[in-house]
Amino acid sequence: MTEPEVQRGTLWFWLLISLGVAAAIIGLGVQLEPAGAAILRAPLQSPAAGALGFGLMMIWAAYAYALSAGKAAGSQEMGLVVLNLGLPLGLIALWTWEINALSFFVAVGWAISLGGMGIRLFRREPLAGVMMLPIFGVSLTAILLSLTLWMLPVAQQGGAA
Repeated sequence: MTEPEVQRGTLWFWLLISLGVAAAIIGLGVQLEPAGAAILRAPLQSPAAGALGFGLMMIWAAYAYALSAGKAAGSQEMGLVVLNLGLPLGLIALWTWEINALSFFVAVGWAISLGGMGIRLFRREPLAGVMMLPIFGVSLTAILLSLTLWMLPVAQQGGAA
C-alpha cells in the first residue's frame, strides 16, 4: 500500500471542520454528568482528561485525512460526511438532556453510517478506509455509553426495591 495523494487545500478544509467538531464535543462534554454516573467523569485537572481530549482531536484528524486522501470522499459521500459530523454532537445533546434511550439508537445509526462510509472509502483508497477505524471505535464506545446511561437508572431502581 502506498501513500495516497492528498490535496493540501482539501485536507485543511476537512481538518478545520473535523477539529471544530472535536472541540465542540469536548466543550459540550466538559459539564456532562448524567444522573447516577458521576464516576464516568474525570476531573479536568487530571492527566486522563487531557489525554482523552488530545486523543479525540487525533481521531477527528484521522477522519479528516480519510476524507481527503486521494479520491476518497466524493460528492456521493457528502450526505454521510455531514451525518457523521452532526450525529456525535446530537449524542452529546441527548446525553445532556438525559434522553438516553434515543441516544442509544442515534449511536447505533452513527456506527452504521461510519461503517458504510469506511467500506466505500476503502474500496477507492485502502488507507482512507483504514483511517476510519479510530472514529468507528469511538462510535462503538458511544453505543456502550448510551446503553449504560439508559440502563443505569433502571438498575438503580431495581436494586433499591
